[in-house]
Amino acid sequence: MANFTQAAAPSAAAVTVPGALGPATGRAADAARLLLAIAAIGCVTSPPLANIAAALALIAFACTPHAWQRLCAAAAQPLGRGVLVFLATMAVAMLWADAPWARRFGAWWSWRPLILMLVGTALFTEARWKDRFSEILVGLLALAAVASFLARLMPNLIVVEEPGILLRNHTTQGMAFVAGTALAVLLAWGRPASTRQRWLALGALLLFFANIALIATGRSAHVAILIAGAIAGAAVLRGRQRWWVLVLIPLAGALTLASSPMVRDRFTEAYGELGTVQTSPSETSMGLRLIIWPTTLDLIAQRPLLGYGVGGFAPAYAELIHQRYSDWRAAEAKDTHNQYLHVMVEAGIPGVLAFFYFVAGVLRQRAPPPYRGVGLALFAAWLATSLLNSHLQTFAEAHVLGIVLGVLLAGHDARAGALTQSASSATT
Repeated sequence: MANFTQAAAPSAAAVTVPGALGPATGRAADAARLLLAIAAIGCVTSPPLANIAAALALIAFACTPHAWQRLCAAAAQPLGRGVLVFLATMAVAMLWADAPWARRFGAWWSWRPLILMLVGTALFTEARWKDRFSEILVGLLALAAVASFLARLMPNLIVVEEPGILLRNHTTQGMAFVAGTALAVLLAWGRPASTRQRWLALGALLLFFANIALIATGRSAHVAILIAGAIAGAAVLRGRQRWWVLVLIPLAGALTLASSPMVRDRFTEAYGELGTVQTSPSETSMGLRLIIWPTTLDLIAQRPLLGYGVGGFAPAYAELIHQRYSDWRAAEAKDTHNQYLHVMVEAGIPGVLAFFYFVAGVLRQRAPPPYRGVGLALFAAWLATSLLNSHLQTFAEAHVLGIVLGVLLAGHDARAGALTQSASSATT
């Protein structure tokens, strides 16, 4: 098994990344990396912890040797250029928003996970730190999954609003476990590891999938797990196996999820809500979206070029929706529940172009396999579910993706990778 995995997983040391950064050394760099791992956990458990850890990580990064040069080198890579162009475009789009400046800046600041993504690409240039980050996140998420099952089986032991939902809400918990699944695939089959390490990673993977299928009711995770699992599986294999994985994992996963009464009920509920939006006496999840989306499209049609400015969506939506409805459908909204519409309605055509430039930058980012493939697996899952949510701005989901992508897509230092690969091979 060990020999098969080493043959299947491309050697990170064999990949030369143009413009790759050398390893960040010193206690400050190590502290910054550990603090980013804490921030990733904090964003799905405690927002104050996430904010404090992220702030301290930035301070620690600033104290690393040649921090500015490292940040400039990361910004010169495709992902870095995409982040900077998009953030700059959205900053300019604050100028014409009909909203207080505090609201404008707050809307722009919701994109701050992209800053952490950029810093992550400057810090995690060594394979051993990518692996260590993945081990920390998978380990802690696995403990959370176990606690979730205990809370579901023994609700009097851990009292929460939704039985088994411990990571803030059902959407956050599901998407966090999707990220954990992709990282568990990386740890089990994407790098040299001992048999014990592989079994532990496989156990964590099964915990995450079981929780998504049985407890986490968020439909986003049910879709994302199929996309991320298939692409991540293909990323750690070679030859025909990767093509089989792209077909078999979504098929097997969909059949398994369909066997869960909870999952079936959630999608049946969504289908029913689609047909009763005009007659429903109260707000529903899909019904609300069917009110927000056409209203947002009408707003876009009125200002297609520049939109309503960053922070300007909420007041513009409130004015229009109050003209149309007087029941629950007149509820004001701050979120379009569609990431692409949200960018378009606030920043118009320049915002959309900048957003897709950022997406292209992520896709073009050079990083060693299988880290790049696993990172793109998560990115693809987030892009797909962002058709129904604003997952690149929602605090928890956006921070998870931003930090993890920064880790996985950091340009790799070949010399550091060779040393790490040799040390890992010696223990296998």
